[in-house]
Amino acid sequence: MAEKPKMKFPNRSLVEALTLRGRLILRLLRDPRVPWYLKLLPLGAMVYLMAPDLLPLNPLDDTVIVGLGFYLFVELCPREVVDEHMKALNRVVPGTWREESETDPLPPPRG
Repeated sequence: MAEKPKMKFPNRSLVEALTLRGRLILRLLRDPRVPWYLKLLPLGAMVYLMAPDLLPLNPLDDTVIVGLGFYLFVELCPREVVDEHMKALNRVVPGTWREESETDPLPPPRG
């Protein structure tokens, strides 16, 4: 059996990587190709995080349990669906959000 390729995040800051992972999880939760029972993992992790301490664990344990739930969800989702969403999230849209003018005090972004 061929080894499953690891999902690589581009060189990003920790905040950007966590934001990207969160957006990926939200997209996978809305995708009908992901089995409903897998969607219970991140939802259960969030319920565990929001619920009053059912188990007398410290915050570090809570972080590990929630992180593990999110990690397992992404790893158990169909690989082609995850790859499709990662490509969409990493796609760069050309253009700018404003019109450039000759009197613009800021230099244009470097490509």
